[in-house]
Amino acid sequence: MTDELDVLVVGAGPTGLTLAGELLRRGLTVRVIDEAEAPTVQSRAIVVHARTLEILDDLGVADALRARGVELHGATIYANGQPVFRTRFEQLDTRFPYLLSVAQSETEAVLAELLERRGGRVERKTSLDGFRQDGTGVNAMTTGPDGEREVRAAWLVGCDGARSTVRKALDIPFDGDTYDARFLLADVKIDWDVRTDMVSSWFADDGMVACFPMRDARWRVIATDTADVASDVEPSLDEVQTLFAKRTASKAVLSDPVWTARFRIHCRQVAHYRDDRVFLAGDAAHIHSPAGGQGMNTGIQDAHNLAWKLALVHRGHARALLLDSYHAERHEIGRAVLRGTDLATKIGTLESPLARTVRDELARLLTSFHAVQKGIARQVAELAVSYEESALVGEDRMSVLKARVGTAAGAESPTVGAHRQFESGPRPGTRALDGRVRVPGEGAPTRLLSCIDTRFHTLLLFDGRSASDEGYTRLAHIASRVAERFGESVRTWVVTPQRERPAALPSDLDVLLDADHEIETRYGATSECLYVVRPDLYVGYRAQPPSEEKLVAWLRSFLR
Repeated sequence: MTDELDVLVVGAGPTGLTLAGELLRRGLTVRVIDEAEAPTVQSRAIVVHARTLEILDDLGVADALRARGVELHGATIYANGQPVFRTRFEQLDTRFPYLLSVAQSETEAVLAELLERRGGRVERKTSLDGFRQDGTGVNAMTTGPDGEREVRAAWLVGCDGARSTVRKALDIPFDGDTYDARFLLADVKIDWDVRTDMVSSWFADDGMVACFPMRDARWRVIATDTADVASDVEPSLDEVQTLFAKRTASKAVLSDPVWTARFRIHCRQVAHYRDDRVFLAGDAAHIHSPAGGQGMNTGIQDAHNLAWKLALVHRGHARALLLDSYHAERHEIGRAVLRGTDLATKIGTLESPLARTVRDELARLLTSFHAVQKGIARQVAELAVSYEESALVGEDRMSVLKARVGTAAGAESPTVGAHRQFESGPRPGTRALDGRVRVPGEGAPTRLLSCIDTRFHTLLLFDGRSASDEGYTRLAHIASRVAERFGESVRTWVVTPQRERPAALPSDLDVLLDADHEIETRYGATSECLYVVRPDLYVGYRAQPPSEEKLVAWLRSFLR
């Protein structure tokens, strides 16, 4: 007897749980299997970045996760007892201007609860024994507590970690290298007066040590290892204490270890994330240095990118080529993460005294500039992740030579100033920006992104400063055409700077009031224009002035 379903997800870590929950929200049938008898109880990946928190906020679980973690508002690196690098996260343009230190076990628990609320569950002690695909689906054999079962799924996604069974079955090379340096970690208590809302690291002659605050007065200590022992021998508390004391010059006492481990770092990535109806995500597709805490976050974002594309194609609302963009977009991001973490690891483990001196002085110089600090913070928080080179994004703008001279309120067409302001708005492939708006008839302001239903693309039609019946008729016609042609996939809002709903707009057209011009300013929308926000909250397309013909052509390139 064969079970039939839409998607079989192999692996119930953060990547698999995110993917399964999002697929269920989009109406697909999903099974999640995992070989482990129970969820991990270890802290493992403890850093959740701002961009991931934005995604989890859309999923509805950011607040629940925040309640289980500790906010980290900056990072400092010391060398020879002096700070050589500092960055702060409060300046980040996000609702979550910090790193969240929270055990991976807690992240998985929150995502598992979300999965259950959406009608799913994890089938534990269940292995994937093999599969074959035939162009229309995948037949997979699984073994669990109830014995062997055959599954017929339209799609299969391997979220099963660095030793991925799915990747090995596809015989996809996992190319890369293993670092010579070895590392150890320990989750311990430390009796000292160092700030508990900052990551603190030390460069020393014989290596480095980094300390991450955790809940319950605990710290994650990661250090380069100097012991000549087998990599699978857990370090003792005395070993960790000795390295910690030597490199930090602190007399603080470490105690009560709940987890210690030695590990080697690998830097590897598959050549392609898709093989017809089978996909790879998370550590199954890429593994790298833990520098910057990018791994789990990148996996969750892999899942978030794939889920909406897979759902649209499976339900017949998008062309199959949309799925090709998963590899195109996420493979490039994964490669960038590997490059960044590789560089950070090599810089942090320099052995030459001269090279270390140059590193320290250069770090001190560069981070004395505010722009450099801000850029580093954005990179670490993953707010700089973008798909600007993706074939799936685009824009249409008239030449500045055709822009008129005058004020934005004088007519609907863009002025030279409005053209320049639009340039400052979020570019296609970058994060959609948030801000306060008001829904007509509701007193309290709300957030733009909270109004967006991420099961769909969202078309934002900006009214601009000029209010005219002609302009409202044009916007209403665009909204009507999009609803008629793509109503299963696109939802529309008109964003107006007016304090009340414009009477000239049809009553069935959703409106957002931006009387304080906050959204207008953020999107550079002083004249009529439009933005399309993808279900993963990235800008897919924008146009100034809005063109129905060009918008429809762009949507038709991947939607049915």
